[in-house]
Amino acid sequence: MAEKGKGMGREAAARKPSGKGKRPPPALLEARRRQGEERAKPEKDPRDKSRPSQQKKAARVAGRAQASPSRKQSPARQTAAKKDLLTEGLRRNKSAARKTQTDSRKVVDFPKRIPDRKRATALAVATKSGLSGTGYWILGVSLLMFLYGMVMIFSASSGSAFRVYGSSYYFLLRQAIWFGVGLIGLICMAYLDYHHLSEISPVLVGVAIAALAAVPFFGSQAYGSTRSITLGPLVIQPSEFAKMSLLILAVYVYNKRRGKLDEWKEIVMPVLLVSGLACALILVEPDLGTMLIAAISVFIVLFLAGAPLRKLAVLAVSGAGLTALFIFSSPYRKARFLAFLHPWEAPREGGFHIIQSMVALGSGSVTGLGLGMSRQKFFYLPNAHTDFIFSIIGEEIGLIGTVAVLGLFASFLILGLRAARRAPDGLGKLLATSITCMIMIQALINMGAATGALPITGVTLPFISYGGSSLVICMCLAGILINVSRQEAETGVSNDRRKKRERGDMRGRNRGALASPAGSRRRAPIA
Repeated sequence: MAEKGKGMGREAAARKPSGKGKRPPPALLEARRRQGEERAKPEKDPRDKSRPSQQKKAARVAGRAQASPSRKQSPARQTAAKKDLLTEGLRRNKSAARKTQTDSRKVVDFPKRIPDRKRATALAVATKSGLSGTGYWILGVSLLMFLYGMVMIFSASSGSAFRVYGSSYYFLLRQAIWFGVGLIGLICMAYLDYHHLSEISPVLVGVAIAALAAVPFFGSQAYGSTRSITLGPLVIQPSEFAKMSLLILAVYVYNKRRGKLDEWKEIVMPVLLVSGLACALILVEPDLGTMLIAAISVFIVLFLAGAPLRKLAVLAVSGAGLTALFIFSSPYRKARFLAFLHPWEAPREGGFHIIQSMVALGSGSVTGLGLGMSRQKFFYLPNAHTDFIFSIIGEEIGLIGTVAVLGLFASFLILGLRAARRAPDGLGKLLATSITCMIMIQALINMGAATGALPITGVTLPFISYGGSSLVICMCLAGILINVSRQEAETGVSNDRRKKRERGDMRGRNRGALASPAGSRRRAPIA
């Protein structure tokens, strides 16, 4: 039996694997335990930026929630656990909300190799938004100038309107109707991409030239000139539409020819050729003031696009010579011009308008005679509600009123240049700057004529004077400025990033100027 037991022990020992019955070392067991704990831990959310103490607290809360149901907790512990779970949930919700808000504000960046035009269009499609702060300010200043003008139009025209038309509100109501048309134009221009508008500028210029050619045959005569076409109840002045169309065409063509304006062919064809034809048709009416505004605006576009100063000087001298030839070719225009130099030598002829305008401005002093208390508007000062409304403002509201007008136009100038500076591409910069300059030139010509500093040319004060076509075109130009500022808002470029980009552009421009050959005199574009 003893031998049999020994045999069975040897067989069991033979079946038992060697080394498997030994206990693993404690260090190995501890390493395996830590590895299991690491695997059991939940993955950390990259969006979770809570503190380590908060993470430990959350882990304790999760451990309590996953505890076995057999383990009983006191009511106080259960309440504390529920409170911790609720606090942790609220914290995670706030973190997710902040992350979503940050993602929505993230700038959509595009490679720099994309051209400016495509980059601006892609950014505009990527994010949709309303008007920018600059756009709201441009709209507000434009509406404020219009309301200011409505008050002064009624004050300056009530007497003449009642005498001629039997209603003191005749000109006021017609201006309100034109404002509705202009508001529609402003909205259309604000939401029509200015890239598409510039592409159809040749069509607009063609329509304008056709309308100008029809004025001598179908136009209505007033004050010795034929400037407008009557279509039912509407009186349209094609020269106002022509100056806007020529400006957009010049911006569109010269923006594509930046750096190529050293040759006369690139300057003349087709912008100067078409502009010369349009200006000639405007002079046939005759309308010297509108022609000067259109010609000077195209010249400014050429200057901003980087044309050489020598060629600009040739164009300026040629334009001044042709204007002088046109003025002195007619005895009437010659007398008006000489009366501007010496108005008191012909107080009842060519100098009558200037003298009466200066009397109106001098009568107002600082505070004015009072709203509606003007004496010059009662058939002393002709065209008081159109060409010389600035004089009526000075008479009724005084220096305060004229300074307010200057402040409104200064605000419009600043806002227009701000929209140009923040434009997403070169076309927007050039377009916004040129439009702002056109409106400022027209305002300066009108106020200069009212104060006797410039000859009288029959130009209205933008947004303020009575005139349907002028008001509609001015509001359309303001809409284009809003469009440019809206494109800048849609790009989502922050102020800091925009400033860095502008500094980089200026540095690059300076480097390009330094790297140019010594014999080259090409001027860098401004806009």
